[in-house]
Amino acid sequence: MKRGSLYVAVYDVEENRERVRLAKVVEGFGVRVQKSAFEVRLTRSQRESFLERVRELNMKTGWLVLYRVDEAAKRHHAGVLPPCVSEGEGACFLD
Repeated sequence: MKRGSLYVAVYDVEENRERVRLAKVVEGFGVRVQKSAFEVRLTRSQRESFLERVRELNMKTGWLVLYRVDEAAKRHHAGVLPPCVSEGEGACFLD
């Protein structure tokens, strides 16, 4: 059974050191789907812990936004999806 809600975390950070520190925090909670976009599954307490860890970075050159995904919503896509995504499994790893 799935625990927590699915979120997409995206960020844009100008300074390399800040960006690397933020990426390490986000990677600890989720799966990278693009350079600065992650899928994360969080309970309410995990979400608060995640956001607190991000705030503690005290970023000066960028931002992070966390979007909750409505998993009941219809998915729209373009291009050829890998089987694990097209079958509704969410994030997956490609060789």
